[in-house]
Amino acid sequence: MFVLFVTWIHVIAAMLWVGGMLFFSLVFIPSLKGGLEGALKADLISRVGKRFRVVGWISLAVILFTGLFRFYQEGRPLSLYGTAFKLKLFLVFVMFALTFVHDLFLGPKSASLSRSALGSGSFHKMVRFVARLNLLIVLMIVWAAISFVRGF
Repeated sequence: MFVLFVTWIHVIAAMLWVGGMLFFSLVFIPSLKGGLEGALKADLISRVGKRFRVVGWISLAVILFTGLFRFYQEGRPLSLYGTAFKLKLFLVFVMFALTFVHDLFLGPKSASLSRSALGSGSFHKMVRFVARLNLLIVLMIVWAAISFVRGF
């Protein structure tokens, strides 16, 4: 029963992370287009982004802890797992790295550039690219997780 509970927590944390990313990119950001001025828009994105950063990193910590716990509890060496699981682990590493870079460096710099008169369109495009790439990687992690659970 405890294993089921840990798996449930793992899935809930993943839903929070993936759902938040999808909401941010498909609902929140598009709803701001054409409605707010630059500095106000940048401030709102920054405030919501900082709040999601807290929720997101907590959910990522839970995902990491519960995933490692489940891996340890299985007691099998990594070499016995299939390609889908190994792909998932690799993608999780890439996702953590991209999230770290986005949240600690790119996002804050993008917000400060948006508030200033300078503004850098090319930098903002790079930040959007990294965020979209990270979302794509997260969706690939979900695919790999489903493939692993289903025996592929």
